[in-house]
Amino acid sequence: MSVSGIKKIGSTAAVAAFALVLAGCGSSSSGGGNATVGSSGSPVAAGSGASGLNTMSTSIGDVLVDSNGHTVYELVGDTASHQICTSSCEAFWPPVKSGGKIMVVNGHPAFTFVQDTAAGQTHGQGVKDTWGTWLALNAKGNPVAAAKKAPTTPASSAPAASSSSAGGGGYGY
Repeated sequence: MSVSGIKKIGSTAAVAAFALVLAGCGSSSSGGGNATVGSSGSPVAAGSGASGLNTMSTSIGDVLVDSNGHTVYELVGDTASHQICTSSCEAFWPPVKSGGKIMVVNGHPAFTFVQDTAAGQTHGQGVKDTWGTWLALNAKGNPVAAAKKAPTTPASSAPAASSSSAGGGGYGY
């Protein structure tokens, strides 16, 4: 069964990405938790036979999606060697995994967003929350420019600092 709107990448790209996944998996001496896909400036997506990533046309353009058609995001500043999104963050931003390891796309761990409940949704695009700013990844694995829509913050994430003050109607009595 295929999801409507998903474009499979050709076999040459799939083979290249698969080789990169294998290279990334074999390079970790600690048995770490990351599977690497792509490198800076090179195409990253592959058909479901290799990394499980595909592309889909969405309201913000063609983006990478996981095997369920959910948009793939990166946290700005989050890198494979210094992960910001861990534990409680992953409750809102589940990591994309390949072979049990967090997938790394162009040096950044890849995540989906819990509020994207159907294939092709991009509710996480431009979200700013406790952990930082989230951007969808385009077909080459690069972040899509910030959304034109107003970003939303997950309701259960830690709220931003409040600037409200006690007092009657703002007069400070």
